[in-house]
Amino acid sequence: MATHRGNVAYDFELFEKKPPKAQPSLNLIKNQKYKSRDRMAAFKAVSAIAVVVSVICMMLYGRAELTELTKQVGDYNDSYQELSSEYTRLSAELEGKVSLRNVEETAKNELGLSKVQSYQVEYVNMDEGDGFEGAGDVQEPTLGQKVSLYIQSFLEYIKIR
Repeated sequence: MATHRGNVAYDFELFEKKPPKAQPSLNLIKNQKYKSRDRMAAFKAVSAIAVVVSVICMMLYGRAELTELTKQVGDYNDSYQELSSEYTRLSAELEGKVSLRNVEETAKNELGLSKVQSYQVEYVNMDEGDGFEGAGDVQEPTLGQKVSLYIQSFLEYIKIR
């Protein structure tokens, strides 16, 4: 511990005003190295801002295109629904016009046709010697023609199967 030595307990010199110390003067040093570094920093900042702005513009453009394409898809879906319902309507109409009952009614009412009655049927007897007469002499095909016909029929058989 500190010992007390009379009135030395208080050091009043600490509270007295001291003359200010001389400040060293600041000299501005112009150095090209710092100048180019400052320019590079400004260029980097401008470049970063330009990149951010271009990315934002691209995102906005993409959203606008997406909105337009979504509208087109909606329009095409509406058109598809209309055409599908029109197809259904026309199919039903065609089915109604082609049905057997409608064909019979049209034939009866508009054309004056009726179902075949028994008195309208006339039978033909072919046993009396009626026959078929050709338009001349029929020539027998030659061997080459027979082979050619056989090959053609075989090729047609292969194509079908």
